[in-house]
Amino acid sequence: MVGAAVVRRGAVLAARRTSPPEAAGRWELPGGKVEPGEDPEAAVVRELTEELGCRVEVTGWLAGRAPIRPGLVLAVALARLVDGEPEPVEHDRVRWLRADELHDVDWLEPDRPFLPELGRVLARPQARGVFDERDTAEAVVALLRAEGYDAWAEREAFAGEDDDEDHAWAVVTDAPDVRLELLTEERDGWFDVDVPGRATEPAPFRGPAPLDLPRSPRR
Repeated sequence: MVGAAVVRRGAVLAARRTSPPEAAGRWELPGGKVEPGEDPEAAVVRELTEELGCRVEVTGWLAGRAPIRPGLVLAVALARLVDGEPEPVEHDRVRWLRADELHDVDWLEPDRPFLPELGRVLARPQARGVFDERDTAEAVVALLRAEGYDAWAEREAFAGEDDDEDHAWAVVTDAPDVRLELLTEERDGWFDVDVPGRATEPAPFRGPAPLDLPRSPRR
């Protein structure tokens, strides 16, 4: 059996089962059986298309295997959404969960051993490039997505500021830091690393650092 931990914008996709009766109402990482002779990655892609009507790409695998019943174990792939939006077909509900929400739902037992590592994956710092213009941010998002990375643009906003203030635009991505840093430099933005759950603070001033002047007379 294979399951898919589909990660987008720092959250993972969970699906709620409707059958069999003992599993109804409980949550799982969507997936299913690997057909005879089928590659496990291909099985993940096929199962997600059948169950949720979306297409994913496998980017890696979580460690370990979890027993389901004698002779049957579950492996879980990390994946990104590449086409379509998940819509429940064999489930009755889907939900995106962040690291601090993983224990808000009642998971099926075979999925539970994967939650600690999945939580660490979701909590990884994400590179951010901040730009003055929305068009610039959206152009960077389009380029990163064309390269196969997850990326999105969001409006910068800080505590105490009004919604109608002229905020910059941030591009958040799972691309390597060096890639976004290069794109940011080329487009006159500034680079940051976003740690999920940290307090939001204004983007750093881009000018030169102040001089370190002596505080007492030199002798």
